[in-house]
Amino acid sequence: MRRKMLSEVDKRIIGGFATAFLLLVVTMFFSYRNMSQFRSITFEVSHTHEVLFQIEAIYSNLLEIESSRRGFLIYGDKSFEDTYKQRSKDIAVHLDSLEKLVADNARQLQSLDTLGQLIAQKIALGAVESAGIQQLTTPPNRNSLTGKQLTDGIRRISEGMKSNERDLLGKRVGLANAANRQFYQLYVAFGLIILLIFVITLYIVRSRMKERLAAERAQRQRAEAIKDLYDNAPCGYHSLDDSGNFIEINNTLLRWLGFSKEEVLHKKNFSDLLKEEEREVFKSNFQLFKEGGRADAVEFELVRSDGTSFPAILNATAVVDENGKFIKDRASIFDITARKQAEEKAHFLNAELEAFSYSVSHDLRAPLRSIDSYTKIIAEEYNDKLDDEGKRLISIVMRNAARMARLIDDLLDFSRLGRKELIKSTFNMKLLVQSVLEEMEVRNDDPRILLKNEIELDAWGDKKTIRQVWYNLISNAIKYSSKVYRAELAFGCYSEPHRQVYFIKDNGVGFDMAYYDKLFGVFQRLHSAKEYDGTGVGLALSHRIVSRHGGDIWAESSPNKGATFYFSIPTKNTKDDS
Repeated sequence: MRRKMLSEVDKRIIGGFATAFLLLVVTMFFSYRNMSQFRSITFEVSHTHEVLFQIEAIYSNLLEIESSRRGFLIYGDKSFEDTYKQRSKDIAVHLDSLEKLVADNARQLQSLDTLGQLIAQKIALGAVESAGIQQLTTPPNRNSLTGKQLTDGIRRISEGMKSNERDLLGKRVGLANAANRQFYQLYVAFGLIILLIFVITLYIVRSRMKERLAAERAQRQRAEAIKDLYDNAPCGYHSLDDSGNFIEINNTLLRWLGFSKEEVLHKKNFSDLLKEEEREVFKSNFQLFKEGGRADAVEFELVRSDGTSFPAILNATAVVDENGKFIKDRASIFDITARKQAEEKAHFLNAELEAFSYSVSHDLRAPLRSIDSYTKIIAEEYNDKLDDEGKRLISIVMRNAARMARLIDDLLDFSRLGRKELIKSTFNMKLLVQSVLEEMEVRNDDPRILLKNEIELDAWGDKKTIRQVWYNLISNAIKYSSKVYRAELAFGCYSEPHRQVYFIKDNGVGFDMAYYDKLFGVFQRLHSAKEYDGTGVGLALSHRIVSRHGGDIWAESSPNKGATFYFSIPTKNTKDDS
């Protein structure tokens, strides 16, 4: 099967040349046929002229015989008798030639037979007269004829034969002229058609050449653009051969390293750009890479030409031949200096934030306990001395002190999470959700709540912190569904490549997605504390737990139509940063 089909333009060009060639062959055929006809007609015309010549020669010799006979009769000179005899022989030769020439013409043969008999009688008559005989014996098959009658008969038959030949000559010349006209017309017509085809084909070829030149120009531009993209991409590109030597490298990586292309290609091994302690690691892993065909997010410390170094992350794929033999690799390198600096800064800030949160929460506990204790003393010992307004204010203080205590506890939990190590294992997510519901005393037989737990996928993660995620999500769902006639909580899951997704759906008050960006922030609330109690830390804590697992958390909702909260956890074989 052909790898590349001919285009319509190519087909037209080939078709045009094929048609022109076919017409040229047809023209050559008609030329050959016309030449054959012309040669045949020329031969026939020559044949006709030869017949006329023989007839004229016979008649001319006959006239000379007649002249010799008269000279002999008048002068009695014997020399006339020699001429008579010679011309008689010549006539015999011409008659023989004429018979051969008209052998294919029955009519002419018949006339020639009569002509021969008359000539024979004429010659015989002349011979008798030359011998002095006055009378000629009549031949047994004809009546005696006088010399004049014989001569007239010979002349009449000769003219008839010449007339027949001239008619044949005219017809043959007419056929020759007609054949020439026909050939000329065909030749001109075919010539014009061939010329037109060649003109059209040349036009198409010219257009095709313009298209190809434009395509080649565009291809060169694309190649230059691709080369420019390769050489000046925002990341480094390179290829290594089977031994790990550089065979391709782009300008970006050369600028980062401080080398020229001539210094690197076919002269440096990738291990030459690594620190001493990483070289052996690269050599052993490079062999594994050639066998496996892929390397993802491998970190190295690359050494510049001046001896300084920078952190880089590498991704590569192997290029192999049809037999699976390694040819080269295609690798991209990113300078992650800025990322490393940002991570260090983030670790520093997180540590400071955690220390600050821990310190503040502990420092707040002492005065808060005092406020709570003294408020309770006032409420118990001076209850009879307080009017209703005083009692109401004391109640507000106690309620806000309790809320402040919960807020401090949540803040401590949030700060501890950053320092706590995740202990991962495989566990039954459905049973975990069920245990959280039991802990919260949410039962299937409660007429105010309808539960539907359809989780079927086990999970891989830190069971204790995932439990906290479910606790927060279920608490929110119950809280924001508390004002409907009957709360409905549905739990489910589904699988995606490299991760599993779990969700909880309620029929509560919901929220406006326009404020979605505040949903998982610390101390951010989409409903006022007067409507629904809470500290605004639960969803932020859930977000941090899921993020530490390498997953995502998100929600979908609309006002008064409930909400659905989702979170994903990577599968066991998926790399995470925890």
